[in-house]
Amino acid sequence: MPTIQVRPADRSDLPACAELLAARYRDHAKRLPAIEPSLLEASGCQPLIQYLLGNPRGDSRVAEIDGKLAGFLIGARMSLPPNDFASQFVPPQSISIPVEGHAVAAGIDALPVYVALYADLAATWAADGFFHHRAAIPAGDPELQDIWVTLGFGRFLTAATRRVADPVLPDRGRAITVERASAEDIEDVLALSDDLMAWHWNSPMFWPVLHVTAEAVREFNLNALRSSETPYFVAYEDGRPIAMQSFLRPGFTPPIIRQSSDVYLFEGIVTSGIRGGGIGGALLRHSMDWARLAGHETCTLHFAPANPSGAPFWLGHGFVPVEHTMERIIDSRIAWARPRS
Repeated sequence: MPTIQVRPADRSDLPACAELLAARYRDHAKRLPAIEPSLLEASGCQPLIQYLLGNPRGDSRVAEIDGKLAGFLIGARMSLPPNDFASQFVPPQSISIPVEGHAVAAGIDALPVYVALYADLAATWAADGFFHHRAAIPAGDPELQDIWVTLGFGRFLTAATRRVADPVLPDRGRAITVERASAEDIEDVLALSDDLMAWHWNSPMFWPVLHVTAEAVREFNLNALRSSETPYFVAYEDGRPIAMQSFLRPGFTPPIIRQSSDVYLFEGIVTSGIRGGGIGGALLRHSMDWARLAGHETCTLHFAPANPSGAPFWLGHGFVPVEHTMERIIDSRIAWARPRS
């Protein structure tokens, strides 16, 4: 096996890293929908990598074989205030490796390159107390996913995209009224959002419910509700709010997706006890009709792969996985359980 040399990345590595990333995207474009076309060329990838290399919270490495760039890996240290809105989704003292933050050259064995890159960075992160690592990878690449599984990661989150023009499966005829929420409906919106978070607290998802973020969540939703660009659709039955689908632009759509024609489905919820009755499908049909008339071509969302109701619902309604977030939590006892010297 050839010797792999790992060193910190610098600005001079930008063109070569962009070439590797563009080549990877061209491969993924053969099977993934709605790929951002600018990423198929190195010139379109350069700004993304340049931003990552310039991030003061970032750490980067490149791998060389016989003096040629074989791969790169870039991650950012996430240390958000506990009451920050994003703290609901980003663990404290964690590492985030975005989908554009890694690539390996074609034609070589990618596993040892990724192992060398991650081993170098992970040692630094763990030494500084960052034991929670996440890496985003394109969907539909079993070899790449297996590499991250080999590194100790498991699938935590999936981003999926559907064409808004595709038909939504017929519902079961349950009578609901769908209204576009306004800031005056904030209590209904927050109650439905709380129901969604409470559902994800359950097994096997086990997502924490952080009450300390309540003020930030209210403010985020109020600002979105006051926007005229994207709606929050709330479904009512006998005057009672029972479901919601909210939309953002650009939201949290991964950069791998063409964002100019995409709308992000932020929260989709049917209240506990009535899931599976066709309400979600009826609401999605209403939402996709709006998206089509608004000129959007695709809709993207995130779901927990382990969600026993949400995952099959979205996949069964035409959403195609485009990105997986892989996660690893290192045993923090390594900070004190050391080899005897």
